[in-house]
Amino acid sequence: MPRRHAALAAMFLTPPALAQSTNPALFVANQGNLEGSVSSFLVNADGTLTFVSRVITGTRTSISNPCPGCNPYAISISPNGRWLATNHASGNAGEQVTVYEISDEAEVAVAAVLPLAQGGLDILWLRDDLLAVPITDSSGANAIHLYDWDETTQTLSFATTTAAGSFLTSIDVHPSGQWLYANDSFANTVRVFEISGNSLALVQTLGIPVFGTQVAVTPDGRFLYAAGGISAGGSAFAGYAISAVDGSLSALPASPFDSSGASPKGFAFSPDSTRLFVSHGTDATIRSFTLDPESGLPTYTGEFFDVGLQGTLQGMATLDDRLFACDNSSAIDGIAGVYSFDIDPTGDPVPVAGAPFSTQGISPHDVVAWAGATACFADCDANGTVNTDDIDCFVAAFLAANLAGADCDANGILNLDDIECFADNFLAGCP
Repeated sequence: MPRRHAALAAMFLTPPALAQSTNPALFVANQGNLEGSVSSFLVNADGTLTFVSRVITGTRTSISNPCPGCNPYAISISPNGRWLATNHASGNAGEQVTVYEISDEAEVAVAAVLPLAQGGLDILWLRDDLLAVPITDSSGANAIHLYDWDETTQTLSFATTTAAGSFLTSIDVHPSGQWLYANDSFANTVRVFEISGNSLALVQTLGIPVFGTQVAVTPDGRFLYAAGGISAGGSAFAGYAISAVDGSLSALPASPFDSSGASPKGFAFSPDSTRLFVSHGTDATIRSFTLDPESGLPTYTGEFFDVGLQGTLQGMATLDDRLFACDNSSAIDGIAGVYSFDIDPTGDPVPVAGAPFSTQGISPHDVVAWAGATACFADCDANGTVNTDDIDCFVAAFLAANLAGADCDANGILNLDDIECFADNFLAGCP
């Protein structure tokens, strides 16, 4: 049989599979007390959002009823864009981690559920096959659990646990994948761990002048910032340079810095690490800073956006020149959902037309963005390798009449020509 015909036959003998979104997308964890869910959107060229799907992870009629799947609190997307994970701060004796599969059209479906006796307040993919789950307990030991993720069987397997202080609320990973950073709000410290295989080794325990409601690393991996909340005067955040040798931290000159708002709680960065956006709990403002690329020193631009009611501003994310932020309550102003902002040259976050956009869920709390899959047509699942998984991906797109994933000759019509086009691309491979 000619090679092309053999490839065509193989395509239709292989079951279809899902892949990451081919277009820019946004995913939101809705922290409903009575109903937890995750929503997905496509990000349009003008910054508006098109609702795609919502998957419910748990419901209950009263908060006194156990609901491990309620209250999705933090959300993380795997580096390859194929998987989401949420923790659930439901306040029950039993909680859970949920993993979701993402389709090429940004639809979300539950792939796996991991029951936990005690959960935490953050979650983070360290690699496509390794998930970090902080365990937070105000009256007991705190730890970071690592779980191996097998995407073939769609299962999480416990790998190891590492002690992480007295009140762990936030973790972040260096973009190199070498180091993990974890706060300890009770002890006013940040711990630095080296990631080695599927385990963590302590590098540094550093005292900081704020209690660190969130720690976040810049996309270029050079600096880390810690939000001070109501500590240190109620408007402070600290900054640190990151050693390129061992990931350890050293305080920036003049740190901590004044956020110009009340109770700084979180951060988002422009992809080029030249802008910092600081969210605040008490005055519900997003404030814009420039970051010096050499020193990491922040300078307030004077630009800000006020979400409104105290405590309603939640998680933020950036994608290219846009900022996204969650407003978790419609109380007083009648507005709730996820904001999409254009960032003008002065750093002013300007809401796009129609913002905020409804998640169709309760209390949007955290958000992650995905830039879209890569452009090599034969690498349909965009994981950098051309193999039979890409045939599965193409077949799924073709059978679903998905032009973005299957219109190989880009003529707006799906037919045998697209199958032959894909076969040619598949046999040739990617550059």
